Amino acid sequence: MHMKKLSWVLVSTLLLGMAGLAWADDDARIISRLGMNSPKDHLRNASIYLVFNGNKVEDLPAVPAADETRFYSKVWDGLYLQVTTEAGADGVAGYMFSFSQDEANQTVLNTDELRDVPSLREVAAADFRSDDNFSIRPLKPGPGVPTDRGALRVMHYNGFDVEIRVLEFKIGDISIKKKPYFEKMSCLVTIWEAAPAK
Repeated sequence: MHMKKLSWVLVSTLLLGMAGLAWADDDARIISRLGMNSPKDHLRNASIYLVFNGNKVEDLPAVPAADETRFYSKVWDGLYLQVTTEAGADGVAGYMFSFSQDEANQTVLNTDELRDVPSLREVAAADFRSDDNFSIRPLKPGPGVPTDRGALRVMHYNGFDVEIRVLEFKIGDISIKKKPYFEKMSCLVTIWEAAPAK
């Protein structure tokens, strides 16, 4: 009799666990404080709040090209934020952030990052999921590094610094072995002007 009850409990637990896995069909998180204080010696600053729904964003001009879309916003005279969607198998795999001197993205400005490492300019859905897309990737406090980009990135350009802070995201269809993609992502991009490097 004892063995029968134990078997029933084990089977019930197994069924509930399997049902729980089936119910978790996306990964939606709100990012709490991540640390990082703003620089004190900046000349001027600008903050741009962005909410992406896949390959759409409100209030920014969009330039479609094949599977990608480029959005842009003026920061101040001679400086434009450019964000390009990165297409994945099932949706937007990530967003690439860059800066240019013009809205047409003809005069691109380079960051001081190395070219042979993953770029902090890319916010990818894979940054928040394990390699097999089976579980969440823990978020560490403080700015990310190329090997663990995380939800907070700080980049340095000649004449200004940039912080990209992911605030909230939803990754759809988190099935194992399926490439993660963003259904929604919001972030705050803050730009601090600094004295140009000599």
